[in-house]
Amino acid sequence: MTSSFALLLEPGEAVTSTGSQLLAYGEVLLALAGVLVLAYVVLRVGLPRMMGMPSSKGGPIEIVARHPLEPKKTLYLVRMGPQLFLIAASDTQVQFLTSVAPENVEELLASVKVAEPQGKIFRQVMSQFRQS
Repeated sequence: MTSSFALLLEPGEAVTSTGSQLLAYGEVLLALAGVLVLAYVVLRVGLPRMMGMPSSKGGPIEIVARHPLEPKKTLYLVRMGPQLFLIAASDTQVQFLTSVAPENVEELLASVKVAEPQGKIFRQVMSQFRQS
């Protein structure tokens, strides 16, 4: 007596064994794991680069603060060693505006450190989606 599954097969098609089904299942899980690893790498490495987030804190030049004025127009507060500069950037040019007086540097840096960094705002938005 043949099983109902065997009747659904075309002639010449063999019934797969349980071992080969497990192997196919394992291949699917391996492919899914590969996709998840790729997505993690893209989100952790690629996305910050596309969003313009700094990738490292090393080096003599540091962007202390960033303030968008309009789309494609931004003010930057840049520290290079002990000096602090205000720079304007647009999609076509970068322009030096002024340097901050040495006596005002510490006060200005203290006010910047109190402000919440831009990356944390994104994290808060994403955590709200996770809670929903």
